[in-house]
Amino acid sequence: MDAPSIDYVVLLKDVEHEVTPIISGHRVTLTYDLYTEVDDGGALLVPANDQILDPFCPLANERAFHDAFSALLENPEFLPEGGTLGFGLRHVYPNDEKLSDIYAMLKGIDAVVYRSARALGFEPVLYLYYELDGDLPEGGLVQYPLDLDCSPRDSFDILRLLRSEGGIIVCKHLEWHRASLHFQAKPEKIEWATPMTTFNSRQSQYAANNSGELSLETVSGDICLVVRIGKASERLTYPTVAQLEKEWKVVDDEIQLASNVRDEISSRSLAR
Repeated sequence: MDAPSIDYVVLLKDVEHEVTPIISGHRVTLTYDLYTEVDDGGALLVPANDQILDPFCPLANERAFHDAFSALLENPEFLPEGGTLGFGLRHVYPNDEKLSDIYAMLKGIDAVVYRSARALGFEPVLYLYYELDGDLPEGGLVQYPLDLDCSPRDSFDILRLLRSEGGIIVCKHLEWHRASLHFQAKPEKIEWATPMTTFNSRQSQYAANNSGELSLETVSGDICLVVRIGKASERLTYPTVAQLEKEWKVVDDEIQLASNVRDEISSRSLAR
């Protein structure tokens, strides 16, 4: 009988592993960095956002998820007007990495969701999701941890800061939000396909002044994967990240213009 042996092992760069001491026999180890090959035959590293799309082999449950997701999208009763799906990540990722670097580290079901959505023609995006307390259950999506050096007074100040960082306002009850008189417009409602998790949290702290008493408050942004889909029969006609950024820029300009007009009217009244 041949002695037990392992010919080779492929490990992703973020996988923790250990080689135990040899107690009998011998071991010769050759370590290689694996690259992909481009059309001209040269070798280069795959860009971070595309590494996960060029696997050495498909994941075990990838085909099943892809087919189930595709069948769901073909059902006209599923989000008939389109919408936004949110996926809480099921695996832990390094807390000091940029979100743009996390794409290449996605693993397990997180990688399956990302790859399947890309394969079906969608634009899955990683965001930090900040859920804030206030009159309405709302929050925001942003691609960078919030810098709270400005010491916001309440949730609305945090939302304004989130908007200034290029974030997108989201809510749980769209009709309720539209009927409100808040300064935000066109919020995005998220349907959570998998619950949010908190083990990929990025925390920001700030000094809060509560009736003259200072306290240290913490706001947490949790990494999630967001997939926007179009309405039934037009699933691939969905708002892209670039379109949303342009749309929110128009909203910001309108808000700033309205604020300038109010300030001008106020200053004229005082002058009289």
